Amino acid sequence: MSANATVLQMHHREAFERNVTRALAVGAGAGALAFAVQKAGVSVPLMYLALAGTSLACVRGDKMDRLLLGGLSVVLPALPWVLGLSVGWTVALAAAAVGALMVKSRVCEKGEEGSVGSGRPGLFNFALGAAGCAGLSVAGYEVAKVLGARLSDFSTPPLIASVVSGVVVALFAAIGSIAAHLALKPDPVEARCEELLPQLSGEFQVLGQRALNLYRQCGQSLALLPREPAREELARTLSKMTKDAVELAADWSGVEAQLEEDAQKDLSKEVLELTRSAATSKDAVAKRQLELAAESLREELERLGELKLRRERILAKLRAEVALLERARVALIGVRSGQAQLKAAELSALARKFKALSTLQSDEGKLAEAVATGAELAHVEAESGRMEPIAPVEAAAEAEAAPAKERMKG
Repeated sequence: MSANATVLQMHHREAFERNVTRALAVGAGAGALAFAVQKAGVSVPLMYLALAGTSLACVRGDKMDRLLLGGLSVVLPALPWVLGLSVGWTVALAAAAVGALMVKSRVCEKGEEGSVGSGRPGLFNFALGAAGCAGLSVAGYEVAKVLGARLSDFSTPPLIASVVSGVVVALFAAIGSIAAHLALKPDPVEARCEELLPQLSGEFQVLGQRALNLYRQCGQSLALLPREPAREELARTLSKMTKDAVELAADWSGVEAQLEEDAQKDLSKEVLELTRSAATSKDAVAKRQLELAAESLREELERLGELKLRRERILAKLRAEVALLERARVALIGVRSGQAQLKAAELSALARKFKALSTLQSDEGKLAEAVATGAELAHVEAESGRMEPIAPVEAAAEAEAAPAKERMKG
């Protein structure tokens, strides 16, 4: 997670306002229905009709989601009345079920995999929705009672009084749906990027931040499109592209220090000093050791040169990933501005296209890395072949030292 403090944010305010507006209309209808069934001699609690209607007004998702949530919206709020509890507890429990259902409706509307760069409702949202809707509905029930008594004092027609009570209860219950729009649980890809970005520097940091910004912009465009399987597939592709790009940059963040010009200058200076010392050395063994040390540092210099080339390849791959995210952002803007009947087909084509491009770039990067690794292994094997004659040199040095040892024994 990011090191920054978690901030409570509200996402997609227009969806919340839409739910509240529809709940007001449903509340008025619930009040009229309660008055009608009462006239017919059937007793149906106005609170139940208002709460169930509010939940039904917020139902979203595909066909199966709507059927399931619609059935639960009718059944679950009715259970507390069957249990024979007090009025306060009955309203609170029924409203708690409605609050959780409204959060679930929001999740179904966005889709589990269709969220990119935005908050995702979690357990906290469900708990807050249930508790908030329960408390607000109990308060709405008390306000409706007081308002009903005031209206009766003015000899208000029972139908109007029932409609007003239904609107008040639905309003308080609908406000409880705000829990579905509060973000304490950020998008996992965004959270991972925010965790890694402070570790980056230079071009890697710039490209990583650019990728995250494009990811968020793509998420805003996707959120305005209808929920389709193609949208969720494209969301998964964009999430994978962004996460892989930033993690690749993070993997190379530790190599930057080794590639600094000062480090290479120091190695070159040390190689030069070892070469001079070897040239001026009169002892064969010492001279050979100095030459081997200089050769080892030269190999390290060559290794740094290879790392520079690999760094260029990594930067090129990151730039390609960022360019692909930019293309996705522009393409999504084009889809949003197109006709509604063409959006699904265009979105499906975009999902396939960007998935293929992302896979192609990943395969090309792996192939280049495999070729580079193969070349490095061949280089190591060649260096090992050159180092094998060292043993005879050491044997010759021991042979030179043997007469001295025999004289010491004598």
